[in-house]
Amino acid sequence: MNKLKRAPALLFFALCVVAACQKNGLPNAPTGQISISKLKLKINEPDSMFLVGADTTKAVTWTITPTGYDELQTHTIGAVVKFSKAGQYTLKAANSDITSGPLTVTVIDSVYAPVYNTNFTAGEQINMTPRIVKSAKSDSSYVGFTATTKNSYCTNANLDFGIYFNTNPQAYFIQFNGIFFFIPECGVGSHTVATTTDFSSYLTPLTPGIYPLHIFFAGINYNGTIEVTSTQLIFHWDNSSGIIISPTTLTR
Repeated sequence: MNKLKRAPALLFFALCVVAACQKNGLPNAPTGQISISKLKLKINEPDSMFLVGADTTKAVTWTITPTGYDELQTHTIGAVVKFSKAGQYTLKAANSDITSGPLTVTVIDSVYAPVYNTNFTAGEQINMTPRIVKSAKSDSSYVGFTATTKNSYCTNANLDFGIYFNTNPQAYFIQFNGIFFFIPECGVGSHTVATTTDFSSYLTPLTPGIYPLHIFFAGINYNGTIEVTSTQLIFHWDNSSGIIISPTTLTR
């Protein structure tokens, strides 16, 4: 499999290391509302959010009150926010089609400590199960996946990964960084570690064509393509080592 030099201009946007991208604050936010990772967080703790069902081709405007204490990183319908002062903050989001209701986030008087990271163990392999994600607003669809380690780790382990984007509106970039823990102690027992995410907040809807797929893992850039037809998604991928994609064909 060919190797690709890591693209330096990519923006690390998807902070999906937070509880494997579970939306702890609003687990089933309806279309037109803000889905957010946490409703209660610490000072300087990153919180990821997006406007559910918004048109991914149109940027969202975020409003946060009171002002002056937030740091906001945005991309189309998603954003990552953190706050420098404890208190309650009201968030709103809008684009040309949708205006959300207010959402209140509470920042407690405690400073966020970085998570504890460790490398993958020897012989690790990431098994990726792709799926098609249907838009709640239209007949648009997107690529999603579940990633699972082959090796087992402590029961409090999480998969540290990121989704990237660049100037290509339909190139897929994924990076698997290692394993992380919210506390330094290892939990009792062990299990494989999995996470589920999708590209609905980052890329435009699927249209027929062939699109690059780049996955960085264990110091190697693995390259393939996703072929999109009116009836199928076909992953052209070398499954001999490192990153295993199965199934390689999905019916739309």
